[in-house]
Amino acid sequence: MKMTDLFSITFPVYKRTDYFKTALESALNQTVKCQIVVVDNHSPHDEFKKIVDSYNNPLIKYIKTDETVHQDENFNNCIRYCDTPWLTILHDDDTLHCQYVELAQKMIEKYGNGGMGGFAVDCQVGAEEWQGIHEKVSITDDIREVDEAYFFFENLSAYPGVTINKELALRLGGFNVALHPIGDNDFWCRMASASRMFQVQQKFAYYRVSPTQSTNRLMEAMINDVYLYRLNLIKKSKRHNLLTRLTLEQSRLNNIAYFFSMYNEVTLPPRLHAKGWMNIARILFKIPGTLKLIYRYKRKISFKH
Repeated sequence: MKMTDLFSITFPVYKRTDYFKTALESALNQTVKCQIVVVDNHSPHDEFKKIVDSYNNPLIKYIKTDETVHQDENFNNCIRYCDTPWLTILHDDDTLHCQYVELAQKMIEKYGNGGMGGFAVDCQVGAEEWQGIHEKVSITDDIREVDEAYFFFENLSAYPGVTINKELALRLGGFNVALHPIGDNDFWCRMASASRMFQVQQKFAYYRVSPTQSTNRLMEAMINDVYLYRLNLIKKSKRHNLLTRLTLEQSRLNNIAYFFSMYNEVTLPPRLHAKGWMNIARILFKIPGTLKLIYRYKRKISFKH
């Protein structure tokens, strides 16, 4: 079956058009063609339609919703309006490597009938254009199936480049709007609980980041709310032990360091200066070999072998 019948790249768009044409062209310039769906979240203008119409390409479908909904709900609209059994959701300022659909085809052929709910690729993150997007490479065989314990410490992807099975995504209710902005953490976790989810160790997506695009409230949510979500998963699991809790603290400290390195003007909210477990972890991490043990443990329980 052709990928035009199997796979779609979907765009949840609203108002801003700055980088949309670049994002759309990354979907059009794939080595293997697929369907493209642009879901306009009832923007107050018709610029997206004009851009789509300018290509006069039958593979692109443009839909403007009757009302503006929450961002995560427009992600769900992308799933609903997709006509193919597999799809990826691409932000209007991000891009996919020219062989992303080619990779998806191989993954679907290999795992599609074996219970795969989806997969994620590694992502290039930066403020400038990613030059490697057009360079053809050999598709990697470094593919890992994630365990549910993976979500104790990591998100499958906070970035573009995640392919999902439409039927399963709809059956699970899609993205939970009430959990914004950490709904993706919850969605991938539920997908992994209901199916096989994979990580492909290859940079095949690009996430455009702006030093001024995030607020302190978002930082707080992406650090503290994510931490509490993961802690709740751990407490419900059979792996609620000292080593798991220490590994969670190490992930939280890494998460804090990441946001400080990526965003210039971030003030860490006071309630994130946690005591208790974080302080215990900081002390234990100074013991020689502790971090090495944690990394080994994290890898062991995060992936299926």
